[in-house]
Amino acid sequence: MEFNKSINYLFNQVFNAYRANLETELNKINLHSGQIFVLICLWKSDGLSQTDIARELNLSTPTVNKMIKSLIEGDFITSKKSENDGRATEIFLTDKGLEIQSDVAEIWKNLETDIYSNLTETEKMIFLQLLEKTRDNLLS
Repeated sequence: MEFNKSINYLFNQVFNAYRANLETELNKINLHSGQIFVLICLWKSDGLSQTDIARELNLSTPTVNKMIKSLIEGDFITSKKSENDGRATEIFLTDKGLEIQSDVAEIWKNLETDIYSNLTETEKMIFLQLLEKTRDNLLS
């Protein structure tokens, strides 16, 4: 088997290149690539529990806790004990966390432009459908 011609190898190369580009751009606004997905969850629904965020991102709770700690230190989010469940901690965006959304949207748009730069509109649609199917296969 030629490992360097396998889908696993190619997918890893694509992921690493994407992650490096994302990390470079997010570092300019004092964020890291993992943290951004926590913020995206909160932009969609502020006040989620740490467990809800971990479930949404398909990550372990300790991994999410580490991201949350660093986002709190950066003043992007804050946390408080749930009024409904004393065991749960709810996470909320700060003003800084809300304000950074437009910067992230611009970074996101630019990265997608780079990814799609030599694809036709049809290829973009097919590529997106294939990624969604691949994700669903891996999560099932």
